[in-house]
Amino acid sequence: MTMNKDQALQALSQALKLEQDGKTFYLKAAAETVDAKGKAMFLSLADDETLHAEMIQRQLHALEGDGSYVLLPDLDASDIDLDAQIFPPDKVDAKVGVNPSEIDALHVALEAEMKSYDLYRAAAKDSDEGPGKQMYVWLSKAELNHFNLLMENYEAIVAGAGWV
Repeated sequence: MTMNKDQALQALSQALKLEQDGKTFYLKAAAETVDAKGKAMFLSLADDETLHAEMIQRQLHALEGDGSYVLLPDLDASDIDLDAQIFPPDKVDAKVGVNPSEIDALHVALEAEMKSYDLYRAAAKDSDEGPGKQMYVWLSKAELNHFNLLMENYEAIVAGAGWV
């Protein structure tokens, strides 16, 4: 299945909102996280969301203009299994570690990354080969990396080891 222009614009608009909301959330989480490693991780994720939003905004402008995606330089979209779910939500334990607000922040972040990943992988599967598909695959991989980083920290905190 291939997305038409309206579907592509809708997917990009959703993606832009997710990235903007993600940045806002990560900045707030960084401000409320006491641990320096946790704070640095959230700030890094906020920076990533800014870059993702800029990339998506560029594609939105391109689609609104001439109706096609633009090739993004230096975008290496490595292979990813677009049929695989990141992590079934029912597998994330509700254990509370040392600081419940930090665990809560990680839960929210994990859910947001799953939502973004699912949106991007669906868009990648529905896109023809080319710059649009390349961007969605790249974003899927980035969100998967974010999820894995967050999950690693979640598991470490729940185990009592602290931020990694």
